[in-house]
Amino acid sequence: MLSIQRTGASIADVIASVRGVPSRMIPYAAATALTRCAKQAQTEDLPAEMRKVFSNPVPYTLNALRIEPATKDNLMARVMVKTGAHAPGVAPENFLFPEVEGGVRKHKGLEMALRYQGVLSPTQYAMPGAAAKLDAYGNVSGAQVRTILNALKGIRAASSTRDRATGTKLRKGRRLANDMFVGQPQGGGRPDGIWRREGKRLRALFVFTSDAPDYSVRLDFSGTVQRVALARFRPEFERAIADLQSKGSW
Repeated sequence: MLSIQRTGASIADVIASVRGVPSRMIPYAAATALTRCAKQAQTEDLPAEMRKVFSNPVPYTLNALRIEPATKDNLMARVMVKTGAHAPGVAPENFLFPEVEGGVRKHKGLEMALRYQGVLSPTQYAMPGAAAKLDAYGNVSGAQVRTILNALKGIRAASSTRDRATGTKLRKGRRLANDMFVGQPQGGGRPDGIWRREGKRLRALFVFTSDAPDYSVRLDFSGTVQRVALARFRPEFERAIADLQSKGSW
Protein backbone atom coordinates (compact mmCIF):
# COMPACT_ATOMS: atom_id res chain seq x y z
CA MET A 1 0.00 0.00 0.00
CA LEU A 2 1.18 3.53 -0.72
CA SER A 3 -0.56 6.71 0.36
CA ILE A 4 -0.63 10.01 -1.50
CA GLN A 5 -1.26 12.76 0.99
CA ARG A 6 -1.58 16.50 0.99
CA THR A 7 1.39 16.66 3.37
CA GLY A 8 3.86 16.01 0.58
CA ALA A 9 5.99 19.15 0.17
CA SER A 10 5.05 20.01 -3.40
CA ILE A 11 1.39 19.00 -2.96
CA ALA A 12 1.00 21.16 0.13
CA ASP A 13 2.69 24.03 -1.72
CA VAL A 14 0.22 23.72 -4.60
CA ILE A 15 -2.75 23.92 -2.25
CA ALA A 16 -1.21 26.84 -0.33
CA SER A 17 -0.60 28.78 -3.54
CA VAL A 18 -4.26 28.76 -4.60
CA ARG A 19 -5.80 32.23 -4.79
CA GLY A 20 -9.34 33.32 -5.46
CA VAL A 21 -10.92 30.00 -4.57
CA PRO A 22 -13.24 29.69 -1.57
CA SER A 23 -11.45 27.75 1.12
CA ARG A 24 -14.42 25.42 1.55
CA MET A 25 -13.94 24.18 -2.03
CA ILE A 26 -10.23 23.35 -1.70
CA PRO A 27 -10.73 20.01 0.12
CA TYR A 28 -13.09 18.82 -2.63
CA ALA A 29 -10.62 19.74 -5.37
CA ALA A 30 -7.68 18.25 -3.47
CA ALA A 31 -9.53 14.98 -2.85
CA THR A 32 -10.44 14.72 -6.52
CA ALA A 33 -6.85 15.42 -7.61
CA LEU A 34 -5.37 12.91 -5.17
CA THR A 35 -7.83 10.23 -6.27
CA ARG A 36 -7.08 10.86 -9.95
CA CYS A 37 -3.33 10.55 -9.27
CA ALA A 38 -3.88 7.26 -7.47
CA LYS A 39 -6.07 6.00 -10.32
CA GLN A 40 -3.42 6.85 -12.90
CA ALA A 41 -0.77 5.03 -10.87
CA GLN A 42 -3.05 2.00 -10.54
CA THR A 43 -4.10 1.73 -14.19
CA GLU A 44 -1.18 3.20 -16.13
CA ASP A 45 2.15 3.85 -14.44
CA LEU A 46 2.44 0.80 -12.18
CA PRO A 47 1.36 -1.64 -14.92
CA ALA A 48 3.89 0.02 -17.24
CA GLU A 49 6.58 -0.44 -14.58
CA MET A 50 5.58 -4.10 -14.16
CA ARG A 51 6.03 -4.65 -17.89
CA LYS A 52 9.57 -3.24 -17.60
CA VAL A 53 10.77 -5.30 -14.64
CA PHE A 54 8.76 -8.54 -15.06
CA SER A 55 9.04 -10.89 -18.01
CA ASN A 56 5.70 -10.81 -19.83
CA PRO A 57 3.46 -10.33 -16.75
CA VAL A 58 0.04 -11.94 -16.88
CA PRO A 59 -3.15 -9.82 -16.84
CA TYR A 60 -3.85 -11.18 -13.34
CA THR A 61 -0.69 -9.43 -12.14
CA LEU A 62 -1.30 -6.21 -14.07
CA ASN A 63 -4.82 -5.99 -12.62
CA ALA A 64 -3.80 -6.82 -9.05
CA LEU A 65 -4.06 -3.24 -7.77
CA ARG A 66 -6.88 -1.19 -6.32
CA ILE A 67 -7.29 2.26 -4.83
CA GLU A 68 -9.00 3.86 -1.89
CA PRO A 69 -10.11 7.33 -2.98
CA ALA A 70 -9.47 10.46 -0.96
CA THR A 71 -12.36 12.39 0.56
CA LYS A 72 -12.73 16.01 1.62
CA ASP A 73 -12.39 14.85 5.23
CA ASN A 74 -9.47 12.51 4.59
CA LEU A 75 -7.07 13.93 2.04
CA MET A 76 -5.28 10.68 1.39
CA ALA A 77 -5.60 8.40 -1.63
CA ARG A 78 -4.16 4.91 -1.42
CA VAL A 79 -2.82 2.54 -4.07
CA MET A 80 -3.02 -1.00 -2.74
CA VAL A 81 -2.46 -4.59 -3.77
CA LYS A 82 -5.67 -6.60 -3.76
CA THR A 83 -5.94 -9.06 -0.89
CA GLY A 84 -7.34 -12.50 -1.50
CA ALA A 85 -7.49 -14.31 -4.82
CA HIS A 86 -10.03 -12.62 -7.11
CA ALA A 87 -9.98 -15.72 -9.32
CA PRO A 88 -8.86 -19.32 -8.73
CA GLY A 89 -5.17 -18.97 -8.01
CA VAL A 90 -2.67 -17.25 -5.75
CA ALA A 91 -3.70 -14.08 -3.91
CA PRO A 92 -1.94 -11.07 -5.51
CA GLU A 93 -0.26 -9.97 -2.30
CA ASN A 94 1.49 -13.34 -2.05
CA PHE A 95 3.47 -12.84 -5.25
CA LEU A 96 3.69 -9.05 -5.51
CA PHE A 97 4.86 -8.17 -1.99
CA PRO A 98 8.17 -10.08 -2.33
CA GLU A 99 8.80 -8.20 -5.60
CA VAL A 100 8.13 -4.86 -3.85
CA GLU A 101 9.74 -5.49 -0.49
CA GLY A 102 12.02 -8.46 -1.19
CA GLY A 103 12.02 -11.68 0.79
CA VAL A 104 10.72 -15.22 0.55
CA ARG A 105 7.54 -15.89 -1.42
CA LYS A 106 4.58 -17.53 0.26
CA HIS A 107 3.51 -21.07 -0.57
CA LYS A 108 1.37 -21.60 -3.65
CA GLY A 109 -1.87 -23.53 -3.89
CA LEU A 110 -0.19 -26.62 -5.30
CA GLU A 111 2.32 -26.62 -2.45
CA MET A 112 -0.43 -26.35 0.14
CA ALA A 113 -2.28 -29.25 -1.50
CA LEU A 114 0.89 -31.35 -1.47
CA ARG A 115 1.41 -30.53 2.18
CA TYR A 116 -2.17 -31.51 2.95
CA GLN A 117 -1.53 -34.88 1.28
CA GLY A 118 1.58 -35.34 3.39
CA VAL A 119 4.04 -35.42 0.50
CA LEU A 120 5.61 -31.97 1.00
CA SER A 121 7.11 -30.84 4.28
CA PRO A 122 6.36 -27.39 5.73
CA THR A 123 9.86 -26.23 4.82
CA GLN A 124 9.80 -27.41 1.20
CA TYR A 125 8.84 -25.69 -2.03
CA ALA A 126 7.79 -27.19 -5.37
CA MET A 127 9.77 -25.77 -8.28
CA PRO A 128 8.96 -26.44 -11.98
CA GLY A 129 10.91 -29.34 -13.49
CA ALA A 130 12.14 -29.92 -17.02
CA ALA A 131 8.87 -31.55 -18.10
CA ALA A 132 6.60 -28.80 -16.82
CA LYS A 133 4.51 -27.15 -19.50
CA LEU A 134 4.78 -23.37 -19.40
CA ASP A 135 2.18 -20.96 -20.69
CA ALA A 136 2.81 -17.87 -22.81
CA TYR A 137 3.86 -15.97 -19.69
CA GLY A 138 6.47 -18.49 -18.57
CA ASN A 139 4.38 -19.95 -15.75
CA VAL A 140 3.35 -23.57 -15.29
CA SER A 141 0.09 -23.89 -17.20
CA GLY A 142 -3.10 -23.85 -15.18
CA ALA A 143 -4.26 -27.01 -16.97
CA GLN A 144 -1.22 -28.92 -15.78
CA VAL A 145 -1.60 -27.72 -12.21
CA ARG A 146 -5.27 -28.76 -12.27
CA THR A 147 -4.29 -32.18 -13.63
CA ILE A 148 -1.87 -32.66 -10.75
CA LEU A 149 -4.36 -31.43 -8.15
CA ASN A 150 -7.01 -33.79 -9.50
CA ALA A 151 -4.52 -36.66 -9.45
CA LEU A 152 -3.67 -35.92 -5.83
CA LYS A 153 -7.26 -36.66 -4.86
CA GLY A 154 -6.72 -40.31 -5.71
CA ILE A 155 -3.29 -40.60 -4.15
CA ARG A 156 -2.39 -44.03 -2.74
CA ALA A 157 0.75 -45.70 -1.52
CA ALA A 158 2.72 -47.51 -4.19
CA SER A 159 2.09 -51.26 -4.03
CA SER A 160 5.65 -52.06 -5.00
CA THR A 161 9.05 -50.48 -4.72
CA ARG A 162 9.57 -50.97 -8.45
CA ASP A 163 7.57 -49.40 -11.27
CA ARG A 164 6.25 -52.28 -13.39
CA ALA A 165 6.35 -50.39 -16.69
CA THR A 166 9.86 -48.96 -16.45
CA GLY A 167 11.58 -51.13 -13.88
CA THR A 168 12.53 -47.99 -12.01
CA LYS A 169 12.70 -48.41 -8.28
CA LEU A 170 10.68 -45.88 -6.34
CA ARG A 171 11.40 -44.64 -2.84
CA LYS A 172 8.70 -42.96 -0.80
CA GLY A 173 6.66 -43.02 -4.00
CA ARG A 174 2.92 -42.63 -4.25
CA ARG A 175 1.12 -43.34 -7.48
CA LEU A 176 -1.03 -40.68 -9.07
CA ALA A 177 -3.23 -40.70 -12.15
CA ASN A 178 -1.97 -39.92 -15.67
CA ASP A 179 1.30 -41.87 -15.31
CA MET A 180 2.54 -39.65 -12.49
CA PHE A 181 3.91 -40.34 -9.05
CA VAL A 182 5.11 -38.29 -6.11
CA GLY A 183 8.39 -39.32 -4.54
CA GLN A 184 12.06 -39.92 -5.27
CA PRO A 185 13.21 -42.27 -8.04
CA GLN A 186 16.06 -44.55 -7.08
CA GLY A 187 19.33 -44.00 -8.87
CA GLY A 188 20.94 -40.97 -10.40
CA GLY A 189 20.58 -38.83 -7.31
CA ARG A 190 17.26 -37.51 -8.49
CA PRO A 191 15.30 -35.41 -5.98
CA ASP A 192 11.86 -35.78 -4.45
CA GLY A 193 9.24 -34.38 -6.72
CA ILE A 194 6.30 -35.02 -8.99
CA TRP A 195 7.41 -37.24 -11.86
CA ARG A 196 5.72 -38.40 -15.04
CA ARG A 197 6.42 -41.57 -16.97
CA GLU A 198 7.21 -40.85 -20.65
CA GLY A 199 7.93 -44.14 -22.37
CA LYS A 200 10.89 -45.59 -20.51
CA ARG A 201 11.89 -42.28 -18.94
CA LEU A 202 10.80 -40.46 -15.84
CA ARG A 203 10.72 -36.68 -16.19
CA ALA A 204 10.19 -34.13 -13.45
CA LEU A 205 7.11 -31.94 -13.49
CA PHE A 206 8.07 -30.40 -10.14
CA VAL A 207 11.05 -30.96 -7.87
CA PHE A 208 10.93 -30.38 -4.13
CA THR A 209 13.54 -28.20 -2.47
CA SER A 210 14.15 -26.72 0.95
CA ASP A 211 15.83 -23.68 -0.63
CA ALA A 212 13.17 -20.98 -0.30
CA PRO A 213 12.71 -18.79 -3.41
CA ASP A 214 14.18 -15.47 -2.29
CA TYR A 215 13.27 -12.31 -4.21
CA SER A 216 15.22 -9.10 -4.43
CA VAL A 217 13.33 -5.82 -4.72
CA ARG A 218 12.33 -5.37 -8.37
CA LEU A 219 9.17 -3.27 -8.52
CA ASP A 220 9.63 0.33 -7.37
CA PHE A 221 6.06 0.61 -6.15
CA SER A 222 6.55 3.59 -3.85
CA GLY A 223 8.77 5.55 -6.21
CA THR A 224 6.40 5.07 -9.14
CA VAL A 225 3.36 6.32 -7.20
CA GLN A 226 5.23 9.28 -5.79
CA ARG A 227 6.44 10.30 -9.24
CA VAL A 228 2.85 10.28 -10.48
CA ALA A 229 1.77 12.43 -7.55
CA LEU A 230 4.54 14.96 -8.07
CA ALA A 231 3.96 15.20 -11.80
CA ARG A 232 0.17 15.10 -11.90
CA PHE A 233 -1.18 16.68 -8.72
CA ARG A 234 -0.98 20.31 -9.87
CA PRO A 235 -2.70 19.82 -13.25
CA GLU A 236 -5.31 17.52 -11.67
CA PHE A 237 -5.93 20.00 -8.86
CA GLU A 238 -6.33 22.87 -11.32
CA ARG A 239 -8.66 20.72 -13.45
CA ALA A 240 -10.75 19.90 -10.40
CA ILE A 241 -11.00 23.61 -9.53
CA ALA A 242 -12.11 24.36 -13.09
CA ASP A 243 -14.71 21.59 -12.92
CA LEU A 244 -16.14 23.06 -9.73
CA GLN A 245 -16.27 26.52 -11.28
CA SER A 246 -18.04 25.22 -14.39
CA LYS A 247 -20.69 23.62 -12.20
CA GLY A 248 -21.27 26.89 -10.39
CA SER A 249 -20.17 25.42 -7.08
CA TRP A 250 -19.22 28.88 -5.82
